[in-house]
Amino acid sequence: MINASPWPVIGVASLERSLDFYCGVLGCHVAGGEAAQDGGEGRALLTSEGRPLMLELVARPEPSAWVNDDLQSGIRHVAFKVDDIDRWAARVKDAGAPFTLEPRDVMGEVRIAFFLDPDGSHLELVQGNVRYSHSWSDDLIAAERATPAPASPRLDHAAISVADLERTLAFYRRGTGAEVIGQLRADDDPRGFLITYLRLGAGPAILEVFSFDAPVLPNPWQPHRTPTGLLRIALPAGDPADTAQSLIAAGGSLPEHARLDAGVVLDPDATPLEIVARRGLASGTGKPGPAPQPGG
Repeated sequence: MINASPWPVIGVASLERSLDFYCGVLGCHVAGGEAAQDGGEGRALLTSEGRPLMLELVARPEPSAWVNDDLQSGIRHVAFKVDDIDRWAARVKDAGAPFTLEPRDVMGEVRIAFFLDPDGSHLELVQGNVRYSHSWSDDLIAAERATPAPASPRLDHAAISVADLERTLAFYRRGTGAEVIGQLRADDDPRGFLITYLRLGAGPAILEVFSFDAPVLPNPWQPHRTPTGLLRIALPAGDPADTAQSLIAAGGSLPEHARLDAGVVLDPDATPLEIVARRGLASGTGKPGPAPQPGG
């Protein structure tokens, strides 16, 4: 039902400023959409090494209720794969982005770092491939490991926190056709932290699902609030209405007072999923950003 690679939708207060950051610092390219003047409506569809993400202008931002605590359900971060995390982290730091986690080696034999974009969206840099505690699909793991490290940051995954892992897996597998790649458990985490990796749709996009033995706080997302930050996950579909119906049948719901044709369905933890008609993406078309070198 999801017939192309999903993408995150990131709310920004200034498209010009955010395009400078995502294109000038992270090496993305503008693939389509309207880069409207600040104060008007507009979106910019970007590609990062061929994988899409969307910037959406928020004309009058309200304060965000997102907090940097993975025990809060909803969208947690968006991650980019890199070939040399220390050099790319230095580039991001030189651009003035604040870091919430400096580059470090972590469980699963990867190296990661976390920072904030100009509007406070939590972004991650990842180097290396995960060594899973429990493998679900040898074929998907092999395909992941066979993909070369990118020359510039490549969108890798979005992460969400959930209250009930079994309910979440049933929803995404039934509603979107997602496949489980594997799981990684943090044995030394007193919260009982488990990460389950899903491949969404036909593309390479990965959804990291965070679950815990500890209680998870409710998702702060509200349908009529307009903060900047991580807004939604877009799911491209050949028939958006049919896909929305399938998501609801799988355990999703509509936002309060919303209609089915509005194109947004909530997952079981109220993470908004935007169902969009599939659109072609040509990497590097439109207005290209610079092709930065990590040390530049």
